[in-house]
Amino acid sequence: MSSLPDLLPAPLAGVIPILVTPFHPNGRVDLDAMDRQVEFLVGAGVRWAGFGFGSEVPRLSDAELDTLVRRTVEAAAGRLHVFGNIDLRSRAGGIEQSRRVTATGAAAALARPGLPGGVEPAALVDTFAAVAAAGLPIIVQDAPQNTGVELSPATLARLLTDVPGVAAVKIEPAGAAAKMEQIVEALGGEEGVIIGGAGGSGYLHELARGARGTMPGPAHPELFAAVTRLHHEGRRPEAHRLMSRVLPLLELGRRDMDSFLVTQKHVLVRRGVLANAELARPHRPVDRRLTAEVDELLDALDLLALWDHCRELAAGA
Repeated sequence: MSSLPDLLPAPLAGVIPILVTPFHPNGRVDLDAMDRQVEFLVGAGVRWAGFGFGSEVPRLSDAELDTLVRRTVEAAAGRLHVFGNIDLRSRAGGIEQSRRVTATGAAAALARPGLPGGVEPAALVDTFAAVAAAGLPIIVQDAPQNTGVELSPATLARLLTDVPGVAAVKIEPAGAAAKMEQIVEALGGEEGVIIGGAGGSGYLHELARGARGTMPGPAHPELFAAVTRLHHEGRRPEAHRLMSRVLPLLELGRRDMDSFLVTQKHVLVRRGVLANAELARPHRPVDRRLTAEVDELLDALDLLALWDHCRELAAGA
């Protein structure tokens, strides 16, 4: 069994935000704003957070990413646990990145396959195993829409059951909930931690099919924490009503990755966490009306008050 709960400081479950990277208007990473983001998430009761596509990692230098992870670990000070990021383009490169993430003090790493298409499943499993053995427990990311690499349910189940060091798999292609159910079937009764993603819009369906948690953006973790609690208490109609309130906002972020990032960052600006919604440079032109659309939804649907209510629900109040 390779989910390795004994190697993790806390279970991977519930809401596990992917951190956004804040920037100054001059394009430099804003480390003080990252500290505020960590405080915001700690205040929301988050236990895990980390780095992925939503952190703009493909646009960051290795030095920038290492500094961000290290700073986040320091700011968290054990109050939440941090995972770094590995772009697995080769066996040797993945091992090198694993060692770098380990040096930051992170507790785990999200590893996405950047290998060329057509690699045999056995070779993929062997490569992930080598990376996991080199340092921290890893969460294998299955996001073929971003990586170009399709991991089958059987391969993902094998990673969970046969590879020491694989703590979980993150599933976020189209139809993620159905694929999660296929992974559960392929596990054949074995334990395996399955996490959702893609902004969290399908989270309730994923919970019903085997997900332990979700990795959305960091803008409103209270919503996903409340939905998790309501699901586990058998109050799914109430959870659906909560999700229905925020789905129009999530839909704005589904236009493309930069729209998702601006939406998340602008909400954090409205919540007093970030000073701006700057993206890493260069980036595609952002729809000039997007932030106004976000503001319209926040106000028309009274979402800030909704998230306060969700925080109370998640706490059992």
